Amino acid sequence: MNTTWRLNGRELNSSDDALGILITRGTLVITTLDNHTVGRYQCVARMPAGAVASVPASVTLANPAGPCPLSADLQDFKLDVQHVIEVDEGNTAVIACHLPESHPKAQVRYSVKQEWLEASRDNYLIMPSGNLQIVNASQEDEGMYKCAAYNPVTQEVKTSGSSDRLRVRRKGRVSPIEGGLGVQRSKLLTRVLQGSTAEAARIIYPPEAQTIVVTKGQSLILECVASGIPPPRVTWAKDGSSVASYNKTRFLLSNLLIDTTSEEDSGTYRCMADNGVGEPGAAVILYNVQVFEPPEVTMELSQLVIPWGQSAKLTCEVRGNPPPTVLWLRNAVPLTSSQRLRLSRRALRVVSMGPEDEGVYQCMAENEVGSAHAVVQLRTTRPGTTLRPWRDAQPDTTTPRTPRSRPGSPDQMLKGHPGPLRPPVLVQPASTQCPGEQGQVAPAEAPVILSSPRTSKTDSYELVWRPRHEGGSRAPILYYVVKHRKQVTNSSDEWTISGIPASQHRLTLTRLDPGSLYEVEMAAYNCAGEGQTAMVTFRTGRRPKPEIIASKEQQIQRDDPGAGPQSSSQLDHGRLSPPEAPDRPTISMASETSVYVTWIPRGNGGFPIQSFRVEYKKLKKVGDWILATSAIPPSRLSVEITGLEKGTSYKFRVRALNMLGESEPSAPSRPYVVSGYSSRVYERPVAGPYITFTDAVNETTIMLKWMYIPASNNNTPIHGFYIYYRPTDSDNDSDYKKDMVEGDRYWHSISHLQPETSYDIKMQCFNEGGESEFSNVMICETKARKFSGQPGRLPPPTLAPPQPLPPETMERPVGTGAMVARSSDLPYLIVGVVLGSLVLIIVAFIPFCLWRAWSKQSE
Repeated sequence: MNTTWRLNGRELNSSDDALGILITRGTLVITTLDNHTVGRYQCVARMPAGAVASVPASVTLANPAGPCPLSADLQDFKLDVQHVIEVDEGNTAVIACHLPESHPKAQVRYSVKQEWLEASRDNYLIMPSGNLQIVNASQEDEGMYKCAAYNPVTQEVKTSGSSDRLRVRRKGRVSPIEGGLGVQRSKLLTRVLQGSTAEAARIIYPPEAQTIVVTKGQSLILECVASGIPPPRVTWAKDGSSVASYNKTRFLLSNLLIDTTSEEDSGTYRCMADNGVGEPGAAVILYNVQVFEPPEVTMELSQLVIPWGQSAKLTCEVRGNPPPTVLWLRNAVPLTSSQRLRLSRRALRVVSMGPEDEGVYQCMAENEVGSAHAVVQLRTTRPGTTLRPWRDAQPDTTTPRTPRSRPGSPDQMLKGHPGPLRPPVLVQPASTQCPGEQGQVAPAEAPVILSSPRTSKTDSYELVWRPRHEGGSRAPILYYVVKHRKQVTNSSDEWTISGIPASQHRLTLTRLDPGSLYEVEMAAYNCAGEGQTAMVTFRTGRRPKPEIIASKEQQIQRDDPGAGPQSSSQLDHGRLSPPEAPDRPTISMASETSVYVTWIPRGNGGFPIQSFRVEYKKLKKVGDWILATSAIPPSRLSVEITGLEKGTSYKFRVRALNMLGESEPSAPSRPYVVSGYSSRVYERPVAGPYITFTDAVNETTIMLKWMYIPASNNNTPIHGFYIYYRPTDSDNDSDYKKDMVEGDRYWHSISHLQPETSYDIKMQCFNEGGESEFSNVMICETKARKFSGQPGRLPPPTLAPPQPLPPETMERPVGTGAMVARSSDLPYLIVGVVLGSLVLIIVAFIPFCLWRAWSKQSE
């Protein structure tokens, strides 16, 4: 394969010193970026089958610092007078920042109390629009606010020459309005109290209806800030229906948040504020949201063989918003309509095919937010060429695995997805298999896969299918091509390809790994080439773990200790014992005089844990540990301890109990001081946390991190977070397990998980008022268990797990090659010693008898 580069459609040399561009082994380096080297770059890969052009990559020039004739730099702020913004205590204040022109778009920073604020903190929220929202404003928030613009590429900073002054009015007081207010802001953000203690709700931001354009997949925040006395309640509706039943939306205070936008999120959103004063429905603002989608391009075929003289029709399905423009290319050269080439947005028709029409055809689509393409390889054959039908060929159902294709390789470009090229398309003579013009024959429809996605077999899978439509106007199916591969973390195994005759509708996939996820793609071929693809994923059965096999007999003996002769020896040799001590507990506030104690258990000592008990100890006082509560069911890993004394420091510890006794105490918790709340009753938090990071640490542990903005719940205190997790393939909500962490933590490790298993993870925050809404859901898969044997396969099961050595044996020094016997093997050892002694005596006695016999003969 040979690669070249284009800039704005012009071929570049391998070393263009004049432009400051260096090309080596397919990599292009722009050594000097200026007006001559900005534009649209494309990589062209040439191979024997033809040439393929990549989608264009646009290189633009960031604003340089200082004046520059090439492009506008980061402009200065427009001169403006000082504004005074007044807000009633307890409402939300909005400080607007009109950012100057910048490329890329400038980021906003705010000077708050002589400290620069770059991200949301406490009750200060910096919104994507650049506005600063001050939540639950109080007298402490009064003062001067100034904004600055920051270019993240050039790192240039420009500060506004003017500043805004915030006044927070106490309820029931009249505050004068200072001069200098703009007319629009004066009407929206200020008022004069005329002896009235109530004011109708009004929306102070946005001041008018807004049109928002967002790219599919990005997050969206619709701002809506209202004011009034008492503080108003804000509700949202989409296209006339409440968003309460719209699962994708959640609230950031009064603002509406959509984490990942899609086409269905386009529409008209209405924000309405009401506080029971004035005319209902008077405070309303509208948002018109348009979600732009990058183009998606699909083509029915990946290869097509056409006899000379016949016509070929290539169909290209393009979707996107706004509607993309479509460009057809042959061997990376744009095509234009002619007498033989008939182009449209959805199809390309080549009349009277000849050898000169062979090559790689591309359908490339582009709109304002992206570009995409699909390819098909077109070949021609001489008229009257008789190709061997597939049904006469011997199918190879054990095709060896082909080498994995590198991303971006020519065969991958031709196919449109990872994996090697499919087998060449075999075509019957047009006169016998495809009556009429081949371009008029429809490809075969995707087969219907009948197999279940689950199988109990550990190393094989039975794939069963049927044609979607038998007979009809479509050409008969010649053969099927089935591909399967194993899915592993962050990558996929190579495809294994099998060819199946048209009359066969069953294939056994063998040599699979236990407990693994596989994907299958299959398509039917007729004279028009490759048909539509059918896909399925399945998971093989898990091989029983060695300890599970060995524990079956132990479980019987646990249920009936007198059932077998080994039951008495299990206790003697330390195989069963009281539980291990739980992990150090964590403490979080529950109420004014109570706390939540949370812990994680460890090994159960061979018998199920029956209960837990929690003990506490007062610090700075002489005394023993006191039992706080006992008989805690094993299903509960958190308990509330009540009746604590204000101003007293405590430590807590936990014990686990089974039928053999109680464990050692856990490590004591960190000291906890009971300070107590005021008499105020806090409402439950509404907005939950947001999970920002998940990662599989090993085969049984997943680490996650999250963020939580207290201002999203009006700064209501929370006690902690609930973390829920369950296997992804589970559909039962009761399968969720729950961990709890303290409210000042923003990370947690979920342990005791299954290897190579995908988990759904979500969170809530909580206080004494209840739990918040759920956070976003993250999916993370644990790592595969590592073994010294063949990669990806479990070790062979053994009859019993290895047993620990008895203490009396472990104390003896053991030299090289020494054998250590267990006490349970003592009878066998005695018998062996006796038999060995007898053999030695017999061997020694035989020569003595022979000597006596020889002596008698000599006499």
